[in-house]
Amino acid sequence: MSGRRTGSPYLEVCIPELEGWDYEVTSDFDFGYNCIAYTAGDEERIWWPLDDESVYWPVGAPFECTVNAFVRAYELIGYGRCEDDSFDAGYDKIALYLGEDGNPRHAALQVDGLYWKSKLGRLHDIKHPLRALEGSTYGHPTVFLRRPRLADRRARPFERLTGW
Repeated sequence: MSGRRTGSPYLEVCIPELEGWDYEVTSDFDFGYNCIAYTAGDEERIWWPLDDESVYWPVGAPFECTVNAFVRAYELIGYGRCEDDSFDAGYDKIALYLGEDGNPRHAALQVDGLYWKSKLGRLHDIKHPLRALEGSTYGHPTVFLRRPRLADRRARPFERLTGW
């Protein structure tokens, strides 16, 4: 942990694991999408396997809150499992955080060798070290996925892969 950049006392009350970490708030509150959607490149809706018409879950992914279901959802947009969080400029990489029950709680998208980007529930997006969110709120980054980075990929890879 090093010197603070642009943090938020409010976020540190909601997510106490952030206190003392070097992170930056990169968006205003937005209730329209969550961390899973964000890492998939979709900032228009919430992704989660819920029986709720206002929530999206990819056709072809098991409709359950398990590692296999989330991995399959990401596979449907070109990701595959990889071994660790090491940075490789040729790949987009996602870290899937698992709770104590072994089920997905959160996902983050790698920015570079130090920082990741996350959507914190329906709150802010932040740029942070991977371990800054580790703890009882989001669990631990345990499963890693990657896909080749396309030269022309912009901020919304989901749209280019699926036409959404």
